[in-house]
Amino acid sequence: MLLLPCAVSTAWAQDGATQAVKVSGFGTGALTWTNTNEALFARPYQAGGAGTKPRAGVDSNVGLQVDARINDWLSVTGQGVVRKLETDAYGATGTLAFAKARLSDAVSVRVGRVPLAAFLVSDYRNVGYANTMLRPSQEVYAQVPNDSLDGADLDWHQGVGTSTLTTQVAYGRSTAKLAGQTVTFTNARVVNLVLEQGPVTFRLGRDDARMTLTQGGVELPQFKVSFTAAGLALDWNDVVVQSEYTTARGFGATSRGWYAMGGYRFGKVLPFVSHGRLTGDVAQRTDSVGVRWDAFRSADIKVQVDRVRPEGAGLFNASRPGFRGPVTVGAVAVDFVF
Repeated sequence: MLLLPCAVSTAWAQDGATQAVKVSGFGTGALTWTNTNEALFARPYQAGGAGTKPRAGVDSNVGLQVDARINDWLSVTGQGVVRKLETDAYGATGTLAFAKARLSDAVSVRVGRVPLAAFLVSDYRNVGYANTMLRPSQEVYAQVPNDSLDGADLDWHQGVGTSTLTTQVAYGRSTAKLAGQTVTFTNARVVNLVLEQGPVTFRLGRDDARMTLTQGGVELPQFKVSFTAAGLALDWNDVVVQSEYTTARGFGATSRGWYAMGGYRFGKVLPFVSHGRLTGDVAQRTDSVGVRWDAFRSADIKVQVDRVRPEGAGLFNASRPGFRGPVTVGAVAVDFVF
């Protein structure tokens, strides 16, 4: 189940804590700008974007989550997020809505709208406070725009020596309304293996589906797609490392993306550097430097500067003829949970 780290929540219980409802939330207030108006910088598949004038809509969002425990083995969760995506205006999206049954100490099942676990941080990719970087790597997270799955998933936890191995399988369909198009995955099958050993997490995942793309009211022929991802996360003795390598195949094309991020924590201050690269029909690479300051109990302040080198337009929006990189992107953000 999606967890909001360090969230301060309100809750009330009935029948001696047998039933409980918890309300929590998260958000990011950010300003993002670049050094050019020849193209607009945006998160993948956003409409609009930022030029030389600072814009709040690229990296800002706010979300609310409600968790209700029915009994010792059954609970329900709902989550909504307000952000800019399919239009250059804020809109609300129901990102989670599922019932969770704990079948045993090792096995649980969720049915409804569950996270589409394609990436290392899929369960909290919208929660800025739970991430080191100001935004997930464009070069990797642009490959799968959908972040939820309508269907079911099963988690099985087992001990392997001193490690914990989690096997996750999921099945369903997923639809994402994006800028100028709608992406629908049907017959989606997801398999993930997550190995946790102390401060280290290894992840390997595979997604297969049939994809339909609708543009301007025209539905293009359905085709098979696949996505394979490997990830590593380390938080040890103030050293923070995170990396993913991904391959997406479909419609006769292949794209590959990867990034590596490293940082070192000095008390409440965590400076970091990152490099990401995307190859294929759309290609781009980004060098980033930033700092996270955990200034408050349930809020942080982040500053990040990216040097983006697209091939052609890369992942930029509304590029003018003759546009070429590199482009410098700056952003400052406050992440919070409550």
